[in-house]
Amino acid sequence: MQSSNFSAPEPTFASFLARSLSALATELPWAYAKMCRTLNGREVSIELDGAIAVVLCSADSAAVASSGVAPAVECRTTRAAVLALARAETTLLEAVLGERVWLKGRVADLLAFHDGLMIYLGGAVRSPSFPGLLYEFRGLPCQRL
Repeated sequence: MQSSNFSAPEPTFASFLARSLSALATELPWAYAKMCRTLNGREVSIELDGAIAVVLCSADSAAVASSGVAPAVECRTTRAAVLALARAETTLLEAVLGERVWLKGRVADLLAFHDGLMIYLGGAVRSPSFPGLLYEFRGLPCQRL
């Protein structure tokens, strides 16, 4: 038996987000399409515990990048806050007021972000892949900037 020096790339927040969007598109295409339409034309920058992922949205797709050009919405948060949102232990408004989530953007963009996030989370709880993805998310290493 030969050993290999190959190791899988270390998971990142951006790769988790990309896989979760792909799962949503495959398993609940109606939710994915609704989220895309809601966030249409917006770039959303999400900083989670120092790691940044940018979601670029069009009317029919959402792609994840490590950087963007001009985010319509900027979000800074923590893994704990995201898990609380995913478990429905808090609302986005409560997380913002409790300073666990920081948001910046025009009001219309922030409202679209809220609605898009609620659609994403609503799809997540119905998706067969999300429990495994959420388990992975809990164990992602923190990657500071």
